[in-house]
Amino acid sequence: MRKIIVNLDSLFIYYFRFVMDRINNEWPKLQNPPVAIALLQLKFDPTAIPLDTFTKYDTAIKRELPNRRDNIQVGLDFKGVQIPIGKSTITSQSDARVGAIVYFSNDQKVKLEFSDGTITFTDERKYVDWDNFQNSAIHIFSLLSESLNNIEILRTSIRFINRFSLKDFTNPDEYFNTLISHKEDQALPFPLRQYSFRLTMDVPDTDIYSIVNQSIENIRPDAYAYTLDIDVLDRQRMIFAESSLIEVLSGLRKIKNEIFFKTLTQKTLDLCN
Repeated sequence: MRKIIVNLDSLFIYYFRFVMDRINNEWPKLQNPPVAIALLQLKFDPTAIPLDTFTKYDTAIKRELPNRRDNIQVGLDFKGVQIPIGKSTITSQSDARVGAIVYFSNDQKVKLEFSDGTITFTDERKYVDWDNFQNSAIHIFSLLSESLNNIEILRTSIRFINRFSLKDFTNPDEYFNTLISHKEDQALPFPLRQYSFRLTMDVPDTDIYSIVNQSIENIRPDAYAYTLDIDVLDRQRMIFAESSLIEVLSGLRKIKNEIFFKTLTQKTLDLCN
């Protein structure tokens, strides 16, 4: 394995160029999308909708996601009690509360999680296409419309975790257009087992930013697991409505696709067909 390095100058020039050069063409449809996990998350002021408000939708949500788990948070106050070494009996005051409510499908591949000021929809089923993912998420959120309508959303985000299986990673340039490169005359002294890095990018003239994580793991001599994790977040505030959410998601999807398709070479895309 030759040396893997981050070329920062080329990296930031490239990403600045791609956000300035928005394209309107249809994205190519992949026969076998590499999406392992897709998420949609909304953030709002937790005082606007207390967490226990969502329990009134329990019956409706369970028609779609029949299982529920409440995550309990417990705080202990020992009120200045000194804890001696060894076994002893001490008195404390506890403060237990529900920190999150999670609904999930029988196969645990679809989840809806409520926490203070946050709702997250997660889909780990075989990814079909954007419309299928968006429709599934919108349908679940529509069950909550009575509480969500007219609430100010502080941040909307999508996250797509893509995974690729590669047989060879001797030359990273064959698989990726940006982010990593190699030098023939600067070999690593030992074989590479793992490599990862994280980027945070602002999209000019918007309230959108993206966090991109990439990692490679050599799991066998002839097998590499590569992860491309794209998180796109919009801090523009909006009043919740289904039509407004769909419009914001359309913009987030465009940024996500630009990062995805401009990061991968044709050779990598061919692995998805």
